[in-house]
Amino acid sequence: MATTNNDAIYTKLDNLFQTIDGLTSNSTTEELEAFGAFFSENCTTYLQSMREFDEPSIGRQATINALRNGLKQQHVVERRILSLAIATDGLTAFSEMRNRLHVLGQTLDPFFETAVVVFNNEGFITEFKLYSCRSHIVEIVQEQTGKGPYAEVPATRGRLDGKASCCQ
Repeated sequence: MATTNNDAIYTKLDNLFQTIDGLTSNSTTEELEAFGAFFSENCTTYLQSMREFDEPSIGRQATINALRNGLKQQHVVERRILSLAIATDGLTAFSEMRNRLHVLGQTLDPFFETAVVVFNNEGFITEFKLYSCRSHIVEIVQEQTGKGPYAEVPATRGRLDGKASCCQ
């Protein structure tokens, strides 16, 4: 079935996000494979952010592995879509979100990100890109593990004034 109309793209994207939102570090192989079923065999994905531009996940299994690895530190608790649009090609969707995440046991809310998702004519995702500032996540990871790029994690973790330490 060719996926070329907007309703079909919106439905696929909604189903993808519902699947992702149900995943945690305890998700089964079958649940992760259900996520992978949205992607083409030769897809290119950037599941954390475009900072990984030089090292995308290539292929369905690499995408599943990248998500499995990411779930060890964080997962979406609530996804709030602020805007959603489809490009004139009828295959590229843009979604602006304000999410609530759990990061190593701590809640991060809000966490803003934008997804750009490209589908092929068969309805599979060929490209998935996330754009976000991960500084708040990195600060929590560093605080919890002692490993990270910041010399000092401020007590506010950028939350009180709405800015991460990298953004000040």
